[in-house]
Amino acid sequence: MASALDAARVTIESRIKTLWAADENTTIIWPNDPKDPPASGTWIEPAIVWGDGFLSTKDGRQMITGVVSINVFGQAGNGFGPVTQSADSVRDMVNSVEVSGVRFGVPSGPRRIPNPESKWVQANVRVPFSVDETV
Repeated sequence: MASALDAARVTIESRIKTLWAADENTTIIWPNDPKDPPASGTWIEPAIVWGDGFLSTKDGRQMITGVVSINVFGQAGNGFGPVTQSADSVRDMVNSVEVSGVRFGVPSGPRRIPNPESKWVQANVRVPFSVDETV
C-alpha cells in the first residue's frame, strides 16, 4: 500500500533529522525546501530515491527498494576534512540498521563531487534500503 511507502519516508526523514541534529547540529536542506544553505560550515542535502518492487511471498508481501542519497557540503578553502567527518556521521546514521521496518544496507564511502567554481566542496553518500508492504 502507498501508506507503507509514506511511513518509510517518514521513518527515513525522522532518523536523519533526529540523529543529525544530535550529532552534527548543522543545516539539513530537504528536497523542495526553499531554505538557503548556511553562510559557512557543513550541511547536508538528503533525497530518497525509490527503486524497484519485488514480489516477496505468495501471500501478497512485496519488497520495495530504494537509495537514500545524501550530499554533504563544506565551505571551500577549508580542505576536505570537515566534509569527510560529516560524511562519516552520515554513514553512522544509516549503516546496516533496521528502523521501523526500513532496512538500511551498507552505505558507500563519501564520493567527492567535483564542483570547482562553487563556494562549497561536496561529497555524496548513498545507502540502499528496502521496505516490505502487503497488498
